[in-house]
This record gives sequence, structure tokens and C-alpha cells, in this order.
Amino acid sequence: MRKASFGRILWGLGLLAAAAFLVLDQLHLMPLELGFWAIFWTVVFGATLITSLINKSLGDSIFSLAFLLIIYAKPLHIESIVPWTVLLAAFLIWGGLRLIFKKSWKPTVIINGEKVNANWSDLKAPHKFKAEHVFSDTSSSDNDDNIVISEKLSSTSRYVHSQHLETVTVNVSMGDVNVYLDSAKPAGDEVLANINMSMGDINIYIPTSWRVDDQLEHKFGDFTIDGDQPAEGPTLVLQGRANMGDVTIKRV
Repeated sequence: MRKASFGRILWGLGLLAAAAFLVLDQLHLMPLELGFWAIFWTVVFGATLITSLINKSLGDSIFSLAFLLIIYAKPLHIESIVPWTVLLAAFLIWGGLRLIFKKSWKPTVIINGEKVNANWSDLKAPHKFKAEHVFSDTSSSDNDDNIVISEKLSSTSRYVHSQHLETVTVNVSMGDVNVYLDSAKPAGDEVLANINMSMGDINIYIPTSWRVDDQLEHKFGDFTIDGDQPAEGPTLVLQGRANMGDVTIKRV
């Protein structure tokens, strides 16, 4: 069984905690009387806050915290300033911090071994990354030489049939991506795979004749290569960052 990604573990633990808190609340064993919806939205905004901080999403982080303050206004004794004062303050804080940390508060995105000035929302723009094609949400296969796959909060499988493949860029935030390269052929001796992942799973399927050169930065996740490394042959070079997720290379 494939290991669960950090994102799924986080949401799973959140739902289990919500169930436990709900039962304890109905048994009047909680120090605070929360109710079902308070517990539900606590899990939602708490998980969103954590993932937003990991992804360096300033706006999502601030407004997730603001909604948590609104939920707990009564025990925090701030009922007189919710919701509009808290939301207005969150908006002003977001605007101020965005001006101050405009350049530094961005996710680290690595393309072709170099950091690029981009947000997660920019990763579907093909002209930014010299890609000839960016997979849309409904695409399933492609024959182009430079591929970009971007997924957030979803799962997808992409089949690449290029006979002159140069680069594959995979951007994942809390999602699962399967990339099938077993029908592709490299343009030269190497195929460069740019990985930018935060809390997700990436499975890349390659021919048995391909070698793998791992240059990824791994943090809080697993990296697995199935099958034996051939003595020679085309090389899949992995570059970029994989945070809190699993990357698996499978030979087929």
C-alpha cells in the first residue's frame, strides 16, 4: 500500500480530532462549549492555516487566522469586534505585510535548477517556464517536448508520448500526480524533471532502460526508486524541492 502523503495525514488527523471533540462536547467533557460547526470550521481553517504557512501564502494564512478568531470570539472575549473589525484588520495586515515582504514571502519554485520569481498561481503560465504546453485540468496525454503539470488539492494522471522530450515540470500543492513517461523518448541523453511539491505525492513511471539522477531537496518525505539502475542509458535528472510529501520513481 502506498504511503499516505503528509497532506492526507493532516486532514485525516483533523477529521479524527473533530470526531473526538464532537463526542466530548456532546458529553459536556470539554472546557468550552463549541458545537458541531465550530469544531468543523476549526479543522478546516486550522488545516488551511498550516498548509498556507508551508506554501507561503500570506493572504490565506492571515484570513484563516482571522476566521479562527471569529469562531472563538466568545472565549477570547472579543465578541465586540467580530466579524467585520477582525476581517478589516486582517485585510489591512495582509496589505501591509504584502508591501513589506513582497519579494521574500513567496514559495520557493525551482525551474531547470534555478529559483524563479513566481507564486503557485503563476505555475500554469507556459511562457514563464519556456514550456510548449501546460496541461489543463481535462488533459490526459501530450506529445510536446516541454511539459508543465500543475495540480492543487486534486489528483491526476498524465501520459506523455513525446519522442523528443526535454523537460517535465511538476508543481503540486496538496495533491497527487502520476506522470507516465514510459512511452516517451528523450531528445538527448537527459530529461530534466523540475519538481516543486508541497504536501503531496508524485509518482513518475519511466522505462526500465532509464537511469535516475536524484538532485532533489527532500524535507519530511520519502524518495523511492523502484528497480535496478542500469549501467547506461538516458538519464532522468530530478531537480527542485519536495516538502512534506513522497516522490516515487517506478520502472515499467
